[in-house]
Amino acid sequence: MRKLYIYLVASLTALQILAVLCAFEQPAYAYVDPGSGLLAFQILGSTFAAGIFLLRRQLRRLFGGKSAKEGKDEPSK
Repeated sequence: MRKLYIYLVASLTALQILAVLCAFEQPAYAYVDPGSGLLAFQILGSTFAAGIFLLRRQLRRLFGGKSAKEGKDEPSK
């Protein structure tokens, strides 16, 4: 029951903050080049891919899995 109360309070607080931000909206006099959005998308994508790679490497190291280099050094039968 306590978790439901905390969730409800957090949701209502977020809703109130969103309402206040919408109520006091001011126009932005700025120009953003369309290429800037693509650059931001590329940065986010490459950061996500690097994070997945590092996580996979750490999990292999933690659970004792062999890396690609270790597998190549073994003689073939």
